[in-house]
Amino acid sequence: MVAELASADRLFVVSDFDGTLAGFSADAYNVPVNSQSLAALTRLAGMPDTRVAILSGRHLEGLAEVCDLRAPIIRAGSHGNESSFSTGPSLAQQKRLDEIEAALKPLLDEHGTFVERKPFQRVAHVATLAKKDPEKAEEILRKIAQLDFEGAHVIEGKNIVEFSVTSVTKGTWIEKVRDQYEPERTVFVGDDVTDEQGFAVLGEKDYGIKVGEGHTAASARVANIEEVAEFFTELADARAAHIQFPRDTAGRFEWCAAGLGAIVHQVEDWSVPTPCTGWSARDVIRHLNTWVPKKLGLEPVPGDDPVDEYFTFIDAVRALLDDDNRAALECVRTSLNTDLFVHTWDMARAIGVNPKLDENFASRLLRHYELVNEERMVETGHYDPPRRDPGGRLPRRAARRRHRPRPARQSRRVAL
Repeated sequence: MVAELASADRLFVVSDFDGTLAGFSADAYNVPVNSQSLAALTRLAGMPDTRVAILSGRHLEGLAEVCDLRAPIIRAGSHGNESSFSTGPSLAQQKRLDEIEAALKPLLDEHGTFVERKPFQRVAHVATLAKKDPEKAEEILRKIAQLDFEGAHVIEGKNIVEFSVTSVTKGTWIEKVRDQYEPERTVFVGDDVTDEQGFAVLGEKDYGIKVGEGHTAASARVANIEEVAEFFTELADARAAHIQFPRDTAGRFEWCAAGLGAIVHQVEDWSVPTPCTGWSARDVIRHLNTWVPKKLGLEPVPGDDPVDEYFTFIDAVRALLDDDNRAALECVRTSLNTDLFVHTWDMARAIGVNPKLDENFASRLLRHYELVNEERMVETGHYDPPRRDPGGRLPRRAARRRHRPRPARQSRRVAL
């Protein structure tokens, strides 16, 4: 299955969020997200002819609060009702939603129950109550499921009953995007009842993967979110091996930005030291967000969240490339792509994960630096002396250090 998907001319990867990329919690906005899955999906989205989407039952704003995945990954909420392909509810739909909410509230007066308001749905939740009194929670859901509203569809899920005033489902959303993108193969991974509508529209060359137990139309099954992460990682590795490292500037930028982005998703302690002398993981992101904006006349991205800072910075550069900004194209071609590439190694070394770099490009960079006078490089203060990769896999030279975000001028070393 993985080999067939990885070798597709055009690949569309779609994943549910809750129960697939993240575990469950009584606090819907504090769920444990699997960083390995985020890393793999980020890498996939940076590869040519590969599109990635997160298709969730959460409303789009709520999904953004718990899911750090950013462009070029598509985020679709409310089972596909909210995305770049949708508009808001009509007046008639809004009136029906108000009626549904008014009917649900008296039935959800127990502690640990509530009504979730989505643009096209109203959802009764009893997960917290179910942990304390499962029989009571089941009784409430049974009563709610018997409610009947004209023009509304009822969907029963894990500790929820959802009323939807639209005919859009995960299946119709996948079909719509697939018609526009025209992939050779599509893979959809999900765990809940609503995901079955997505599995049902998949074709002979496509794959549906069910997470957990239960009847399913999916063609394969994994046990839990950890096995989902293993699948996405295996798929990303196989697709990277199948697709050649891009030669064009924009394509190479997406690949390198995604490579570092995959590591960024896995950092837990931003104060961890990196192979860059005197730099923490936080300093590496600040470095990128300092010299590039200065060179291109942009404002550095503010904030204390390194993850948001990195991806907002990448979005800004991508926007310039999309506008065919010549200064940005030259900066990315001559400097930024290399900086993103080598800092992927730095960050991966810092947190003890495999950087999964393209070795052909690494070898080309090595040959480039071997042609430069090493003593003169070190004398500039922008380089450390050459050294061997402590991992022992490849001999590597020191790479350039750009503007430091702190006053002190200290050299650093980066293994390629």
